[in-house]
Amino acid sequence: MKERIRSIIEQAAQQGTGLLGVGFKDLTTGEEVYLNGDTAFPTASVFKIFVLCELFRREKEGTFSFDQQHTLLNSEKSIGSGTLEKAEEGTVYSMMDYTMLMMTISDNTASDYLFGVTGADRIRQNIIEPLALANTKIELNCAQLLTYNYDVTIEEYRKIVDAENGRFHRRNSSYFLCQEEKNNQSSPRDMVKLLSLMYEGKLIDSQRDRKMIDIMLQCQTNARIPAKLPEGTPVAHKTGSIDHVTNDCGIVFTGCGDYVLTLFYNGNRGSEEEYEGTEWGTVGNRILAQLSADIYNAYTQSK
Repeated sequence: MKERIRSIIEQAAQQGTGLLGVGFKDLTTGEEVYLNGDTAFPTASVFKIFVLCELFRREKEGTFSFDQQHTLLNSEKSIGSGTLEKAEEGTVYSMMDYTMLMMTISDNTASDYLFGVTGADRIRQNIIEPLALANTKIELNCAQLLTYNYDVTIEEYRKIVDAENGRFHRRNSSYFLCQEEKNNQSSPRDMVKLLSLMYEGKLIDSQRDRKMIDIMLQCQTNARIPAKLPEGTPVAHKTGSIDHVTNDCGIVFTGCGDYVLTLFYNGNRGSEEEYEGTEWGTVGNRILAQLSADIYNAYTQSK
């Protein structure tokens, strides 16, 4: 099975001009397969998994409660994906409400509020460094990711997004190449390690790790890992998209065993023809969805 999956991954890497990163781990046998496993990729919204982990770690130590209420302020609204940017100021949400919005629809306002609760320093000191995730940095919130990556102000970003056929042009910038001191980046191997520990109940504790998986099972952005799997296949995952970067990291549950799959496609590093000639996510979605299906078939047929 291992060699078959390796062959499938190598074939997928020929389907686009961007850089593909893949991590696979059979959670029964422990077998692992990687392509560019230790290469840093921009996480985009995959970084929200780290925010989730630190929230549950703080909840365990008693310094945070998911029942706590917070009144939304206009000054807290972030840009990009989600619904809270358009929500009425003064609406009251619980911390679990924010958490669910962050993980299920990738709401950037919810994410940035919760990132303010956790802080980059705590994520680094309590999650990244103890796990020795050598290729991982989680330093920026969503608003910073968008404005720094595109080198624009929030106001300029909104004007470009609102404009008809508005497009950014930041191919091969330092953030997308993971060359900045402060960035949100990780690698296929780092994400496999994190999610494997979560599955095993060894990340925070068995109860909280299971709760995080339950939350990730409700992800509503399903154009990648789950897209071509048999209907009803449980996948606990989180996607990430920015420019031509297309990621999905999660745990796939099958009737004959479970596995971790971490997929990164950095189309921002692709050819000028692919970058300028395709809509964001088009190539990455196609490659990752088919790769996920091919791995699923190879895995289940081998059992």
